[in-house]
Amino acid sequence: QSTLQLFSKSALESDGARLFTHAVFEEFQEEYKCSTNTLTSRGFSESNNMELNTVKDALRNRNFIVQYNPGTLESSCTCKLFERRGVPCRHILWIYVGNGLEKIPESSFAKRWTKDALRDIKSNHKGCVGVGDVDIIDKKQIEMTKLWSEVHETMGVLIGREKEHVEDLCKLIKEFREKLLPSVPPITKHQELEELLGCATNNEITILPPKISKNKGSGKRMLSNKAKAVACASKPKRMCNNCKQMAHHDKRNYPNPFVERPPQNVDDEEEEEEEDEEEEEEENEDDELED
Repeated sequence: QSTLQLFSKSALESDGARLFTHAVFEEFQEEYKCSTNTLTSRGFSESNNMELNTVKDALRNRNFIVQYNPGTLESSCTCKLFERRGVPCRHILWIYVGNGLEKIPESSFAKRWTKDALRDIKSNHKGCVGVGDVDIIDKKQIEMTKLWSEVHETMGVLIGREKEHVEDLCKLIKEFREKLLPSVPPITKHQELEELLGCATNNEITILPPKISKNKGSGKRMLSNKAKAVACASKPKRMCNNCKQMAHHDKRNYPNPFVERPPQNVDDEEEEEEEDEEEEEEENEDDELED
């Protein structure tokens, strides 16, 4: 293990080196350095046995308020570093140094970051591992821990022994369990589900069809080309001024306006020539009148 290098001879820093793990102590030491170099006081007041200290942080260029109770040594800061990381912030350490504390109060650090976090591990009666205070363990819990120790030792002795010894132990455990448990009929999966939900399940389930919601445009579909042709054929024909034929189109929606007009009858051509001649005669008469 590497040796921890202390920044100063402060008892508070030495207590942090004794208390925290190496990784967490580095973060704690950085906060302690900043508390001695970058902080200044900006105000002090008292309210309900609580000291309210306004601390100016030069690195962040902000003021933080630290609440400190001299009686219980409880403290809190508006930077909320302790709530996020479980390590006292530089503003709280600045208050501790100012009040002459030599040890970090238990309310100012999380136990999971200390070196003693794993020393109070114990086994419970379910075979799980938990962390707790040894002083509050009742006698039954201690006896259950001893029982688990006996079970583990017995299993270690059975390793390499004959098969009959293992079968005898299993038989003894089974007989003892049957004496403790009353004769209760096995429950079904349906009963287990009811116990889990806390209510009786309904055997008949009625599922209704969902409600149909009509949105804008619902109920319509796009027609195919064949359907469009059938619908167009059912309409009456009309005279087209472009092709001069009875059809389902007109000059506006002519299928292909760039195609030459189909040939017409001789009578139609003569009528068009007569109309053109009449138009020319009218234009000539108008020109003579103007002259």
